[in-house]
Amino acid sequence: MEFTNNRKVIVHFVGLSGIGGVQSNFIEYMKNIELYPSEYIHKVYTFGGIDKNYQLPVDVLDIRKILNLYRLILDVISRDVIVHFYNNLCSLNVALFLFFLPVHKLIVHERGTIWNQPSSSWLIPSFIAWKASVVISNSFATKTMLIKKIFISDKKIRVLHNGINTSLNYEYGDNRVKSNTIFRVGFLGRLDSPKGVHVLIDAMHHLINEKIELVIAGEGVLSSVLNKRASKLNNIEFIGRIDNPYFFLNKIDLLVVPSIREPFGNVCLEAGLCKTPVLAANIDGIPEIIEHGVNGELIDAADKISINFPQNAVPLPEFVIDPISYKPQAPRQINSLLLANKILELSINQDKLTQYADGLHDRVVDYFNIERYTKELHAIYNEINL
Repeated sequence: MEFTNNRKVIVHFVGLSGIGGVQSNFIEYMKNIELYPSEYIHKVYTFGGIDKNYQLPVDVLDIRKILNLYRLILDVISRDVIVHFYNNLCSLNVALFLFFLPVHKLIVHERGTIWNQPSSSWLIPSFIAWKASVVISNSFATKTMLIKKIFISDKKIRVLHNGINTSLNYEYGDNRVKSNTIFRVGFLGRLDSPKGVHVLIDAMHHLINEKIELVIAGEGVLSSVLNKRASKLNNIEFIGRIDNPYFFLNKIDLLVVPSIREPFGNVCLEAGLCKTPVLAANIDGIPEIIEHGVNGELIDAADKISINFPQNAVPLPEFVIDPISYKPQAPRQINSLLLANKILELSINQDKLTQYADGLHDRVVDYFNIERYTKELHAIYNEINL
């Protein structure tokens, strides 16, 4: 434990071995606080390796080393240190770790793992939430899931929407669709069961005779399954993992987010920054970013799931959150023909695409910025320190 000029110590425990919204948001937060004087000293712990894509302004302590584990224990039991755990609410290892320790200022930041937790396995997340001073959720949908599934008190949860670095400058639209050229639809994310990529591939069957191509960026356990599903189509390209999402988003004309479940949807923020219009499933936390007909379009998920996932895929959740009623409902996928028709409709309506792109860009810059995220997070830190 270390203190300098009475600055408060914040300990972050976060997985950094893979690429996702949790990691991206955390890295941008750390880079943002490096630019401005802060009342906090930040320490970062992780378990495992650090993806080559991440560069942090502070040292990262891997708790696989005994000395670093000992340091984390000292921080957790301290009355003067705030300990911030990211996406560990359903972890048995974290529950066992906390079971033997007196905890004073613990924050558990839930970013979507609760969707994968069966209701029958409520004990672990309930125990970890009980040990925490505050549970942060990344959306109102996540907050609803926490209340409905493991009965966390509403008073203990703080909703904190993600933020991104909106100071990045890109040449928007230089590579976008022009008359009589190919309309490029894009998907960006993990190739896993919750993302619904198979529906987008099926939609491309209906667009085989149109000047429309799909570019899929990402990797995951469904790579081979999805490649096989698209094998007879010449209008789909798989490009694998990309290191910079903004370069990809700036070269497509429409981002499609066909998710079966999506606690928030960080890729929608990245698209907004690039002025890339978004067409997405109307489910969970996505409508907290995309307002239908204003800054993008949403399609209701009403069809039964039409793919059998391999055993190593992320299991489908028991239920998702209806964004209108905020009630649990069975997971569904969007209709592939409806999706195809909507893609075709948007491909020939440049005015609407421009409206959505500008509207989403303004929404991201005005609200979903890293400065707002930092301010609200620090307000939670201050609340705990009172």
